[in-house]
Amino acid sequence: MLRILDIKRRVAGSPLPTWLPVLLCLLVEVAPAKAAATSELALRARVEECYNALQQGDWRKVEKYLTKESKPAFRNQNKKQIPGYEIQSIKIEPDGKTATVTVAVPVVSAATPRPILVPRPTKWRLIGHAWCMDLPRPEPGGQQLVLGTKPPMVKPSPGLVASKDLKFASTWSGLGNVQSNEVKLASFPFTNVSTHDVTLSDFQLGCDCFRLKTKQMEYKPGESGTLEIEFDRAKLGISIEQSFEQDIVFKTDPGGAYVRLTISAFLLAPSPAPAAQP
Repeated sequence: MLRILDIKRRVAGSPLPTWLPVLLCLLVEVAPAKAAATSELALRARVEECYNALQQGDWRKVEKYLTKESKPAFRNQNKKQIPGYEIQSIKIEPDGKTATVTVAVPVVSAATPRPILVPRPTKWRLIGHAWCMDLPRPEPGGQQLVLGTKPPMVKPSPGLVASKDLKFASTWSGLGNVQSNEVKLASFPFTNVSTHDVTLSDFQLGCDCFRLKTKQMEYKPGESGTLEIEFDRAKLGISIEQSFEQDIVFKTDPGGAYVRLTISAFLLAPSPAPAAQP
């Protein structure tokens, strides 16, 4: 708060009004709050304009709301118009130049008869006097990443071929219904059907919500094992009901061939809080 050290100063030969220091204090306190509110209104307007352009499929206009570094990533995406959007929250950092805006977009799921809103935080930066969306890098692989409906599907590196050294009982694991804070385990039994030792390496899980539990990475000819991958729903960051599917990719050596596994689940909506007892 502004400190008035001497309220007896005279201006133009007249005593300083006793109410003037109080007014100055109020102005000093109100100005930052007003500036913050104005900045939030400007950011909200930019977000609305950007997502209106996404609704209309006006990709050239969308680029006007992206940082310079984000434009190449956006151009390389498989673009699709969004059916609508909802701004759920805006948080401007103390520096006043960066912000996080959570925007929910309707997503159609095969498991639900109606579209459901999927929230996703988006990053924005104040460049000059305009707010711009800063897309995540490395370069996104599709429009889904801008809207944040699900983690990217992992793709094997170009030139790799599917491994024939391991025979899996199934390359798909369904976890069924998963509660908001539940942790489940996906299991993939397999056997080394080759005539040489096989080493597993370079696991690409595609999401922080997955953790490799299996410790043994080398298997002899004819030896069986089970790949166990833990799924922590809370780390996924999706708190509403929807279906979920993610690929897991790893390499087998010698040869550097790849194996692709798929984990799927249905994410249940959080249970409503119990009503307070009278």
